[in-house]
Amino acid sequence: MRSIAKYVAVGALVTPLVIGTAGMASANDGPAYEKSQNSANMSGGERTETVSGFTPDGKAYFLTSTKKAGPTGATGSGTGSHS
Repeated sequence: MRSIAKYVAVGALVTPLVIGTAGMASANDGPAYEKSQNSANMSGGERTETVSGFTPDGKAYFLTSTKKAGPTGATGSGTGSHS
């Protein structure tokens, strides 16, 4: 039962990221930067992402976030800014 919970936690982290990244790439018209790293194993999963760019109305943005899930729980943190 614990291994099922691990797979569900990792799937919950990865699925929205795959969908969200595709939408993000098509939403920006100006210069943009994106870097992401994903990993998963029997102990859990981790996702780190950094994005920056400009919105269609010319405002700059920056976001970095980390999400982790393991046998004892899950955590996430993020920092962002916009002009």
